[in-house]
Amino acid sequence: MSDAEKEKIRAIVKEVIREYAATLNEKQGHGGANDIVSEIRQANRNFMRTHGPGYFKTFLDAQQPRATVVTCSDSRIHTHALDATPDGDLFMVRNIGNQIATAEGSVEYGVHHLHTPLLLIVGHVACGAIKAAANDYSQETSPLRRELDSLQIPKGDPGLNSVKLNVNNQVRLGLSKFENEVMSGHLTVVGAVYDFRNEMRQGQGKLNIINVNGETNPAKMAGMALLKEAPAHPPMAAVHRPAAKKAPPTEAQSGENSAPADEHQKPAKKPSTH
Repeated sequence: MSDAEKEKIRAIVKEVIREYAATLNEKQGHGGANDIVSEIRQANRNFMRTHGPGYFKTFLDAQQPRATVVTCSDSRIHTHALDATPDGDLFMVRNIGNQIATAEGSVEYGVHHLHTPLLLIVGHVACGAIKAAANDYSQETSPLRRELDSLQIPKGDPGLNSVKLNVNNQVRLGLSKFENEVMSGHLTVVGAVYDFRNEMRQGQGKLNIINVNGETNPAKMAGMALLKEAPAHPPMAAVHRPAAKKAPPTEAQSGENSAPADEHQKPAKKPSTH
């Protein structure tokens, strides 16, 4: 077979693979990478248009987050479920199974260097890592096995009970690791389950607190100041949207180089007490 014929076969094989990958993406409900990147860039342009310079002012040069949050990599849980304006507020640590052990350095950075007064562990219902750890994962790759090995949950129980158990395990680890900070009152370790399926019957999308510094009794937790219901407030974006409507822009003002409206002004945060 000549080199030219070999090259022709390679080209045909590459085209077949490309078409197969495109078809597979369509079947999974996604476009190809080009479409996805285009959509992400458009979303970013929309973000820039609605968040002017004022939004970034409070965290341009440094971050002072209020909480170190350890949560799962699962795409169904994101910061907008926890904080309307998470930029500069939440120091996020994500991995499969919302674990401290597999992200120890990042968690330490949040607690020891950023001095966040809260370490929040957020598990979630229908967690793939919990399901995997509750079953036989011996055929998975070594990196996956390493992360699943540290999830101490019983085999054969991939549901909500194991999700809660894992959150409690992570809180216990956090209390042990940061015992001095907790005992001195500089850190509170809280465990929660984000429930987008309403399995806990508290409402779809509810963040259910199940552990505060090792206390898991609901009756005792209910009396804690930490869990007192705050007065209802409108969304942060609404609070910081200008009250008066601006006059329509002139033709010269409506070009591409116009400064973005500061529709979502970032609120100033109270300085840390430690």
